[in-house]
Amino acid sequence: MHSIVADTTPLNYLVLIQAADILPELYRTVLIPPAVKAELAHANTPGIVRAWISQPPAWLEVVSLKQPFDSALAHLDAGEREAISLASELQAILLLIG
Repeated sequence: MHSIVADTTPLNYLVLIQAADILPELYRTVLIPPAVKAELAHANTPGIVRAWISQPPAWLEVVSLKQPFDSALAHLDAGEREAISLASELQAILLLIG
């Protein structure tokens, strides 16, 4: 089992269908950048998702970027940009993005 980096959309929909608990069964830890946490907590996000991220499970870790994102990613939203950058920075085996 390996840790993965996740973007907002897959986590959002897994929480909405009450299937997020499959992630720690497949991967020990799921890493997200701060922008993904912020998007999951945004006022326009469904309440169940905001409640979930307000008390995240132990298997979810927020990891800050150590380097600025690549300007080639500027056209993406903040969550995608930071998730891709974090996966690259950590040399992650998997990136869950949608």
